[in-house]
Amino acid sequence: MQTININKSLIILNYIFIFIYVYNPKYKVNINHYDKEFEKEIQKSYLANNKINMNEIEQAFYKINSVDNKLFNKVNSIINIGFTLDPNYILQTMLTVASIMSSQNDNTKIRFHFGVTRSFRAHHMLKLYTLRNRLNKLTEFNFYYLKGATQKMKNFHYKGEACPGKFELPQLLPDDVKRLIIFDAGDVLILRDLSELYNYDMKDYWVLGPPEPRCIRFVSRLNSTKYINIGSILLNVDEFKKNHFWDLYVRNRKTKTEGMPDQTLLNLLLPDDKKNYFPFRFGLPSILSSDENSDKLSFIDFKFPSWLNSSLSNSLPEKPKDEIEILAQTYNPLFIHQFHEKWYKGKGLTIYRHLCKYFIDRAGIRKEICKIEPGYCL
Repeated sequence: MQTININKSLIILNYIFIFIYVYNPKYKVNINHYDKEFEKEIQKSYLANNKINMNEIEQAFYKINSVDNKLFNKVNSIINIGFTLDPNYILQTMLTVASIMSSQNDNTKIRFHFGVTRSFRAHHMLKLYTLRNRLNKLTEFNFYYLKGATQKMKNFHYKGEACPGKFELPQLLPDDVKRLIIFDAGDVLILRDLSELYNYDMKDYWVLGPPEPRCIRFVSRLNSTKYINIGSILLNVDEFKKNHFWDLYVRNRKTKTEGMPDQTLLNLLLPDDKKNYFPFRFGLPSILSSDENSDKLSFIDFKFPSWLNSSLSNSLPEKPKDEIEILAQTYNPLFIHQFHEKWYKGKGLTIYRHLCKYFIDRAGIRKEICKIEPGYCL
């Protein structure tokens, strides 16, 4: 395969993606503005219960049915998606949430579960909730106070208590939530419907996630052959609850860890028979995808082909057969993760930069987010 042919194909793909997303008549803007009394009702209910279902509050307060029955009758797939955040990451979360809401099929219902710190107030929740009426009305918004993370995990992670809170969130969920996809906010873009990932056969594993070759140096210390990146994981909620994983996590919070402490601690506590990779075709960290200064692939720089053939990847389901298949899957992922590390100076894969800008506009946050994350808007 010649480089010039690959470059031409990428240009064509750019225009195809932009046309599909920008000109799809399915996506029409419809924004509701909520009054101050509704905001007060949200804050009152949240403080009283440490959790809140925004759809139910809206329905009761305005005496309306917050679910469009015509839409609901078409539902044949429900996916539960989790985020943990504090007020500093609302805009970044809105970017990722907008990509999720814009990319799901018409018959997929999304249930969002946000674990938040106590500093998260009603007006923060409403800022996120307006995306429901703007982008996808077949969506449910739930918020939970991360009390355990706030009180027990101080100074554990440099980005705050919300980060380790992603492993408290499962125990806060209602019993009908059996699985949860957890994404990092702001550096993940969802490009297709998540139902296939959500319903993927987990077998007896507690967590499935993408491989993290950059952390191979930790593997021998963890007495493990697998190291997953927790920025995009599928989690078995029942197993986490039944085995009191959050309590185990808190008890081991002082364990010396390297790199990202929440990620390394999870990999340390879960043996190989409890965690595994999901198929490469679903997604991968974009730091593996391209050269930092161009659209050229750079798997060689990370010794990815060698890693792919090593014992460390033996458990990778549906493993790519060769670099051509890797190329194809890289440019057609379900999601892309860690794009912001290269994009801050306008570098990296062009197609994802275009989509990032599009989802920023879909969320209606261009002016705000460009002030705090200028790299998104270059």
